[in-house]
Amino acid sequence: RPRGQAEDVVFVPHTSACGQCALCALCAMERPADHVARLKPIWEDLCGRLGVELGRRQKWWAVLEGRYCEPQRHYHTLEHLSELFDHLDKRRATISDVDAVSLAIFFHDVVYEPRAGSPKNEQDSGALFDSFGQEALPAGEPLGLAKGELIAKVRGWIVQTATHKVSGDAEEDCKLFMDFDMAILGSNWERYELYSQQIRREYIHVPEAVFCKARAAFLSSCSLGSSLVFASETFRQSHEVQAKENMAREATLLSDRFATFAMPARLFAEVVLSPTLKRHRKTTGCGLAVLAALGFTALKPVAAIGTCCAAIGTCSASALLGLRLAFGARYEKHPYRSRRPNSETVVLAGSYNPPHLGHLEMLRHLSKVHKRVVAVIGVNPNKKYDVNPYQRQELFRAMIQELGLANVEVTVWTSIIFVYARSIGATTMYRGIRSWKEDGRAEKYLEFQNLVYQIIFGHWPIPTAYLQAG
Repeated sequence: RPRGQAEDVVFVPHTSACGQCALCALCAMERPADHVARLKPIWEDLCGRLGVELGRRQKWWAVLEGRYCEPQRHYHTLEHLSELFDHLDKRRATISDVDAVSLAIFFHDVVYEPRAGSPKNEQDSGALFDSFGQEALPAGEPLGLAKGELIAKVRGWIVQTATHKVSGDAEEDCKLFMDFDMAILGSNWERYELYSQQIRREYIHVPEAVFCKARAAFLSSCSLGSSLVFASETFRQSHEVQAKENMAREATLLSDRFATFAMPARLFAEVVLSPTLKRHRKTTGCGLAVLAALGFTALKPVAAIGTCCAAIGTCSASALLGLRLAFGARYEKHPYRSRRPNSETVVLAGSYNPPHLGHLEMLRHLSKVHKRVVAVIGVNPNKKYDVNPYQRQELFRAMIQELGLANVEVTVWTSIIFVYARSIGATTMYRGIRSWKEDGRAEKYLEFQNLVYQIIFGHWPIPTAYLQAG
């Protein structure tokens, strides 16, 4: 048993390719060398068709191989990618955009942390693919148009694997990709059983009673419900019946296993998975939520004291935030005064729709002051744009290159800006404004959101500064 593992968790030890353990087939499947030999040429061919430079394709292959060989993975490995490419090869003639489906296969599980769960893993995988696309895919002609469409499509598919829900009018490529990812459910029982064991090992941190109850409930709902597992007619005909039989069989085995646990383990699982716990967890945290769900009322005096302290802290924080908003942000008027250069990294966020001379003037000024400047094109991934953000990115890059601003970069970001700023070690988040009269209220509201959210996430806030557009 791993160090610190709960007593009621069954951990099946096995040695890689030991030849003797009950899971020796599983051992053999986890050896990555064979899968690297198969997948790397697929990656090279794909990058060649897309026009990715040699250095970048090698860099990103190292990222993919390293990610899919992480120690917490047992099913979501290079073996999983090989199986998906087996399905792609069988149905290649029916796929309209093989390159898009191939990219989705390579990146759909590139971030996988079982403790983080869904949809965070899928969102982070989509974001990492987005980074690959921005860095490695060529701009094309017209600048950024086809590139942006490809990135948006593949990223959308990757994020969609959090639910695998596909509308009836979705393109067939999307349906097939989702079904490739779900096809393991409709495999023969021997392979399915290995898959279920691999999933258990990825969730070894979950007490077995909790795992059995939760997974049995999920599998029962999938296998007994009227909804279909697969999206495409092809997979519904070939895999649907077997998938529901497999899930029903595993659900029965897990339920039987759950019934053998001692009463404390079963009670704990009931509490952890109860709706009451879910409601309390939002406000009290997991530990207190468990106690609340069990009906411990002795915490009420402690909770009252905690509420009082929280109220005092909230009032103090509100006062400090008010002072920060009113007097804390730096504001530079145009024309900008020269400042002493520093070694800081900063971001200048905006929609840049379209990039114009005022943006370039601000970036020219910041490039003289700071060691690294990143122009962040903020994007709502659910919004349609007449000029997609990747077109704006490529146009902006061309303008910056023409000006010779070697320390200025342009990136597209689809989440909260301060998350990106923190990820690159930025010390200041700049915003461009026309005037306080025109933009002041909206900009201060954004600044307030940035301050509050960073505090909520447990970070010391990155300050906002303002530049008057020229």
